[in-house]
Parts: sequence; C-alpha cells; structure tokens
Amino acid sequence: MKLNDLKKAAAKARQDLQIVERNVADLQRNSKAAKAKAEQARLQHKRARKAAKQAKKLVLAAEEQARERCRVWEKAQKRLAKALKKLVKAKGGGTKKPALAAAAPGKAAPPKPAAKKPSPIPPKTQKPAVASQSSPAAARAAAPTPASPAV
Repeated sequence: MKLNDLKKAAAKARQDLQIVERNVADLQRNSKAAKAKAEQARLQHKRARKAAKQAKKLVLAAEEQARERCRVWEKAQKRLAKALKKLVKAKGGGTKKPALAAAAPGKAAPPKPAAKKPSPIPPKTQKPAVASQSSPAAARAAAPTPASPAV
C-alpha cells in the first residue's frame, strides 16, 4: 500500500508540476506582452512629447512671424500716412490750412458753402476717379478741379 500511495503521490506531483509549468509559461507570455505594451506606451509617450515640443516651437515661430508682419504693416501704414501728408502738401494742402485758420474768425465760413455749391458738378468727374483709385493719374486729374474753385 505504501508503494501505491507513493505512485499516486508521484503522479499527483507530476500533474501539479505540469500545471505549474503551464502557469509559468502563461505568466511569461503575459509578462512579455506587458513589457511590449509598456515599451509601446513609452515610445508613444516619447513621440507625443516630441510632437508637443515641435508644436510649441511652431506656435512660437508663428507668433513671432505674426508680430513681425504686424510691425511691417505698421511701418507701411506710417509710410503711407507720411506720403499722403506730402501729397496733400504738394497739391495745395498749405492753402487749406490758412483757410482753416481764417475759418476761426468766421469770415471764411460763408465761402465754404459757396465752395460746396459748385462741387455737385465735379462729383460726376470724381466718380470715375473713385472707381479707379489705384491709378495715380486719375487722382491727379481729379485734384486740380477742386483746387481751381478754391483759388
């Protein structure tokens, strides 16, 4: 009986060993899968950080470019304003300023409405000039017409 009990115990130990070996193999497979997932997650996180860093650089570059464009636009606006002032001076802006100074006492106020009465005729010539503002010749042609009634 002892021999049979020993044989049964040996068979039981073999079965337990096989079960434990299967469990170890399963655990090793699971461990490898977990390691692979962890590595994939690490690489994905690394890529995400790299993409975020690159996006941040792009945003900073875009903001700098926008600031530079704004500066250039403001400079162009200033240059345009200066050019317009020079153009007004060249076309007779100097005569308008004394007229404005004379308007303060009240004597020059009545000639202004008189100057406006002839102006309904020139708007017909001014309408094409307004339509083609991009051409400097049209602006020059329209400018002498209002200057002649003022003189």
